Amino acid sequence: MTCPPATTCTGPRSPTPCGSVDSPNAANQPGHKGLGYRLPRVAVLMGPSAGSQYVFSRLAAEVDLVAVVKQQRPRREVLRAVIRRGKKLRRGYWLDRLLLGAYTKLKLKRQALACSEYRDVRAASTFEPGCDVLRVESINDPSVIDLLQQTKPELVVVLGTSILKEPVLAAAPCFVNLHAGITPMYRGAHGQFWAVHNRDFDNVGVTLHFVDKGIDTGAIVKQGRFAFDPAIDNLLTLLAKSSVAGAKLILDWIRDNQGHFRGSPTLTPPGPSQLHYSPGLSDYRRFEQVARDLLTSTSSKAA
Repeated sequence: MTCPPATTCTGPRSPTPCGSVDSPNAANQPGHKGLGYRLPRVAVLMGPSAGSQYVFSRLAAEVDLVAVVKQQRPRREVLRAVIRRGKKLRRGYWLDRLLLGAYTKLKLKRQALACSEYRDVRAASTFEPGCDVLRVESINDPSVIDLLQQTKPELVVVLGTSILKEPVLAAAPCFVNLHAGITPMYRGAHGQFWAVHNRDFDNVGVTLHFVDKGIDTGAIVKQGRFAFDPAIDNLLTLLAKSSVAGAKLILDWIRDNQGHFRGSPTLTPPGPSQLHYSPGLSDYRRFEQVARDLLTSTSSKAA
């Protein structure tokens, strides 16, 4: 079993080599299916979000984790991207985004504590894998390609990174992305938020799809939906519910398709394709109105 060279990775002190008998991913650990069962060799490419960390923590106990890459984009680059996108979308978009960020810190984080899924996701924030982690600013860094070529995973799971370019996609046989939204109708950012915003309550959920060069345009292999609770749910709880539902979705798919990931059956797209971007405070105010309308409707029916 190979592992990324220590000179190219940073991680927890005294890390356990990937796939060793002392690793939480080894076949003698809880969660494996018994003697003779070979855990699939999986690499994870992930972003910095709490939801990505939660799904990663669930995956680590069920697969032979041969490589882990964490992307952390510089704050200045993220801000420049927001400003560029705002010029294309609408006037004042970048300020609207910043206002929602402040509103999230001042109010939504406190409200989200009422949601059990949000608490579960928060609890996974301290999880550390049993092997080294390669930390990069760009997910398309040459070191990522080298790592995948060295470790030879059967499957690469993508969790909240930037768009992968062709050289990275050519470095392993199969890539799947866990997307917080029902594709193709809710591609891009915060798909479950936009489904509620559009009162499309039947399409609040998550999608597992193969990765291609587009933005969430790959063939769909599995989807899961969950209910919107207008009394509790907000921007953060929807993301947390997506992570919890998504972790189960991808683990079920891995168990059902081990050995032939690339040949997994795909689903017919359930609707037209639409790309969405991160919301601003004005978008979130309309989301809150949808929740109030649902609560009023429920109260009227109960009366």
